Amino acid sequence: MVKIVMKDKINRYRRHIRKYKKRVNPKIAKDIANIMKPYWTLINKSSDYYKLQALSIDVTRINIKVKEDVERLLFFCQKAVQFKIEEKINSIEEKDKTKDFNITNIKDFLDKHNLSRNYYHILFNAIYGKMMINLGLEDFKLITNNAKKAKFYSTEIGNFGSDDIDKLMKAKLKGMKNAILLLTGNPETTLDELDYVWQYALKYLQKDGKTTFAYKIDDVNKLQLNLMAVK
Repeated sequence: MVKIVMKDKINRYRRHIRKYKKRVNPKIAKDIANIMKPYWTLINKSSDYYKLQALSIDVTRINIKVKEDVERLLFFCQKAVQFKIEEKINSIEEKDKTKDFNITNIKDFLDKHNLSRNYYHILFNAIYGKMMINLGLEDFKLITNNAKKAKFYSTEIGNFGSDDIDKLMKAKLKGMKNAILLLTGNPETTLDELDYVWQYALKYLQKDGKTTFAYKIDDVNKLQLNLMAVK
């Protein structure tokens, strides 16, 4: 029933689009169509609930000051895109229980891969603790989905040279597909230092791999890294 209602809404807005296309300058109508085209492409390609939500918000930010008929045409184009996104999200929710994913799933994941429950507290704090950048539950699910192997590693890397970091990342990440980097620095830690670690991580992950991270500032002397890798 929901699918039928959603499709009816999309079709209704497409009828409005055809109506207002006839009322405005063909060049302007074409320009608006070109503005909206990337959104349709991204909707068709994406199956990620959160990316689709962000896309729906983004399309509402398009704003132009022109004649009323042109504004109405843009409005109906935006609405058509939003309802298409809503239809896609409903479809994803039927197939994937992403929204049911919770902190208990992290415990189950660690147990399944024989990883210490100590890592659960690290991950819990990265998600719910006071961080500069928090890890999201959806990030964890994205990284670990269908993982056949997982390993966790903790180290202090504040005084590592480039050769040391290279060897570390090669040993821990070569052959792995995805990774989560949980970094802890102090008020003197620079973006260059964080990027330094990140670049070496990307060097040894598979080219189609995914990464996500969390970062906090704490009372530590040297930059610390908790690294979880899966394949």
